[in-house]
Amino acid sequence: MRGFRVTGLAGLALGWLVISIPAQEFTLALTGDAIITRRLSVYEEPDFLEMIDMIRGADAAFTNLEMLFHNYEPYPAHQSGGTWMRGDPLLAKELVWAGIDMVSRANNHTGDYGVEGLRLTTKYVDDAGLVHAGAGESLAEAREARFLETARGRVALISMASTFPDHSRAGNARGSMKSRPGLSPLRYTTERVATAAQLDRFQVLADEMGLNFNRSDRGARTLSTNFVEGPEVGVVTRPNPEDVAEIAAVVRSASRLADQVIVTIHAHESRGERSVPADFLVEFARAMVDAGATALMSFVV
Repeated sequence: MRGFRVTGLAGLALGWLVISIPAQEFTLALTGDAIITRRLSVYEEPDFLEMIDMIRGADAAFTNLEMLFHNYEPYPAHQSGGTWMRGDPLLAKELVWAGIDMVSRANNHTGDYGVEGLRLTTKYVDDAGLVHAGAGESLAEAREARFLETARGRVALISMASTFPDHSRAGNARGSMKSRPGLSPLRYTTERVATAAQLDRFQVLADEMGLNFNRSDRGARTLSTNFVEGPEVGVVTRPNPEDVAEIAAVVRSASRLADQVIVTIHAHESRGERSVPADFLVEFARAMVDAGATALMSFVV
């Protein structure tokens, strides 16, 4: 098992971490969401520049690019990931100035400006020289690991999201049907746990309201929600096994090709408190470590 040491940079910027893996003498700077709307290189505050120097001093540096780059050529999608994210294409090079090498592009804003917005962002991120993962012209491409070459080894980046509008999800070609550009998804299921007495009361209420209440020995389904019978109220989430298997296969392959394998997921799902990840994220993280991931980052907002 490879050990690691985590050093926080909380005094400089919330969410910036440096992970040092002694066995490889490799330092990785990991940051949170990059919602960049203006230049960084113009600022000269000492604390800010000290943080930038720390990022630049790492062997590799990562951020979650929660932004699209274009000049309003594409139409906005009918649904956004909360709002329609967009930045000046020149800002991609500001991330490089700050020392960032790798970015994830799978998040709830990937499809804010449709396929054209995704493709323009790909162009500008490529032009800036950033390694990026999590979005592509097909599901297979969005799933792919992307690689960064450094003096101290090769780093693989594999990215996906569990929070996204449905139109953002990538798909593969089939027969005469073209592939669908989009992001790499991690889908999941949700079941609500209710006691037998609660389900009985729900049955009465559903009958009174004329709702379809499909009761079974295991639980019930109504209002597009699955209920399972249990001793106390709760919520159970599980990752989609097909998605887990596909992503794990990519991680296993990348672990044979790279010295470090970084898996990142953009997720808004939590278990009550924001700091506690949903059950399906914990199960997914364990599967990725078993498949060969060196580190896993989850963005729970």
